[in-house]
Amino acid sequence: MKLIATVASILFAAAAIAQQAPPQEPAPPTVAVVNGEIITAARLDALYANIPPGMRAQYEKAGGKKAFLDNYIAKRLLIQEAMKRGFDQRADVQQALEAARESALFDRYIREVVAADIVPESAVREFYEDNIDRYQAGEKVKLRHIVVSSNDRTEGQARELMARIFSEAQAHRITHPPDSEGNRRIFASRFAEMARKYSEDGVARDGGNLGWVERGQLDPKFEEVAFAMPEGVMSGIVGTRFGYHLILVEEKKPAAPQPYEEVRRDIREVLLSQKQAEIMTAVSRLTGELRRTSKVAVYSENLE
Repeated sequence: MKLIATVASILFAAAAIAQQAPPQEPAPPTVAVVNGEIITAARLDALYANIPPGMRAQYEKAGGKKAFLDNYIAKRLLIQEAMKRGFDQRADVQQALEAARESALFDRYIREVVAADIVPESAVREFYEDNIDRYQAGEKVKLRHIVVSSNDRTEGQARELMARIFSEAQAHRITHPPDSEGNRRIFASRFAEMARKYSEDGVARDGGNLGWVERGQLDPKFEEVAFAMPEGVMSGIVGTRFGYHLILVEEKKPAAPQPYEEVRRDIREVLLSQKQAEIMTAVSRLTGELRRTSKVAVYSENLE
């Protein structure tokens, strides 16, 4: 009986501990896996935030983070290949990595500590509020499409094929009209399946997903239709120089100022460049003070 009681008490204690254990944090969302190397959304966001403003603007026109991710995957593949061949162990590469590390530390310390009083947060906020017109985000639409090209068929054949696809999509739309959020999601899912089946461009495998689009990024005829449509509605057949399209607007965002946190870093870069002379003076002053209070020995005779 003692043994049974002891076992029971151990089991009871284990159950109590299990109940008291804090819930595990959910795993961070994954955006890609490259030969077993996981790229999380947080890692991609950090990389994207650190690219120069001009380069980020180019990516925004080319597809935003999705375009950046495609390039980053290509970069990781080459880096993995280099590491397989032992490049990361080479002395010259190690020296370059150490130089890059020192440069990053030097740059961040100057920007975040030395320049903190020269370009304070209040100055960044004031510039944003005084120049809010510069930071207007245009109207955006989140789109999917199905496209049929006439490259390998006549215009008549392409239009006839698109007419059959339109009839199939229309049947799904009649079954799930866009009168509720649930119906819109169901129809978007059906539309994505059809895009994977019929569409003839690079985003077909992603269900025809074009993501968030601003005016000026796509064919003018395509945009004219897309920006005129309400959410959850599919277009008729739209002809452009790329072929014939069916367009689905999933969501819309009206024009509005970009949030401060989204443009804060870019504004600070502008102000830092304007205050470069003051920052360099502060750096010289600080290095002079550090030399006076540090032990530095220089052996000029050993310089080649």
